[in-house]
Formats: sequence, C-alpha cells, structure tokens
Amino acid sequence: MRIYADCLEAVREVERDLYEMGIKVPVQSMQDKVVDGNEDYVTKELQSYSFTVLPPQSRMDDMVEYVFPKSSVLDYCRQEHEDRVSGKIMNPGHSYKVRGQVWSEFLHKERFAYTYSQRITPQLNRIINELHNKPGTRQAIINIHSNFYHDVSEVPTLQEIPARDLDRIGGVARIPCSMYYQMMLRDGKLNLIYTMRSCDFLTHFPVDIWLAIKMQQYVAAAIG
Repeated sequence: MRIYADCLEAVREVERDLYEMGIKVPVQSMQDKVVDGNEDYVTKELQSYSFTVLPPQSRMDDMVEYVFPKSSVLDYCRQEHEDRVSGKIMNPGHSYKVRGQVWSEFLHKERFAYTYSQRITPQLNRIINELHNKPGTRQAIINIHSNFYHDVSEVPTLQEIPARDLDRIGGVARIPCSMYYQMMLRDGKLNLIYTMRSCDFLTHFPVDIWLAIKMQQYVAAAIG
C-alpha cells in the first residue's frame, strides 16, 4: 500500500498508475444504462488498489482543481457535503443543480434512484454516538452500498429506505460506487477507511475522496 503526503500527490499517482497499469475492460452496464458492445464504454481498471494519505486534509481543494480546473466542481463538493450532513433525508437534494451536466440525465420524475443523503443520514448520528461512547470500537461503519432490507418499522417513510442494490444490478437502476466508511478512533485521531467498488476517475474520483475526508472531519469534530 502506498502512502502519500497529500491529496494532490495521491490523485496524480493514481492517474499515472491507471494510465500505465490499467487493464482494458469492456463493460455491459454503467449505472442505469445497458452498454454491452458500445466501444465508448470500454474502461481501464485497477483492481485491489489501496493507498493512504497522511495527513488526509492536506491539499484537498488542489486535488479537485487538478482534475477539474476552472470549474464549479468544488462548489458542488461543498454543497453535496452539506446535503449529506444536514440531518435531512433529501432526494434530489441541492448539489446536483451545481453540476447539472453530470447529474441531470439520472433524474427520473424529479428524483434519483438514491442519494447519499438518503443512505448516510439515518446512520450518521448513531455512528457518532458509538465513537463517542466506545472509542475502541471497530463497528463504526456507515454502509452506503446495501444488499439488505431495513425493518420498515425503524424508518419513518418508505422514501428513506434504499432498495436492495442486488436488485438493481445489470443496468436496472443506479447503485452506489462507494461501499462504506469505517471510522476508528486511535491515539486521539479519527482514522477513515473508505472502500469503493468502482469509480470514474475523470468524473468522480477526486470528488469522492474530498467528500470522504470532509465526512471524516465532520465526525471528528462531532466527537471532539
């Protein structure tokens, strides 16, 4: 596993490794699209790729601006973070308006198949309490990708229950690229392990890393 001194170094090295070592893979579906045989959707892939950034907050904005120079993507990042930690379960939320050229095609009847706000909000306070009350815990995990059903009695409305992602694969509907955040409090610092199943480097990668670190900072502040 590689260790990088800041976020900008990390994203530049990932870019280089993807270019030099990525394996070409023809995919059959992408989000809610069936693209089998479409050469435009042949991708380059790195498997089992991991790295650490120490300290994680170093050059976060530079990382985003490196991939998206002179754009509104940082504004999108800030609004998406606000959507995720507002305490309100939102669909479609507000951030997509800042980056409409990416997200508008996934709106169906003015809603998305899911939002991160929907998936994170019901878990966030419980995870914060767990870390506050049991600082040695390894169970502080915010699940984003879901292959289980919630007990309907635990959630106020059906709108707040993410459909099982197993039922959405193969282009049926969008499923998250992020799997989970695991947070561990060690030696007075909050560590974050962030796992992805897939990520489009040129559209989302630095955004997802930025948002993961902002969530880490948010939870760290909440537990003091």
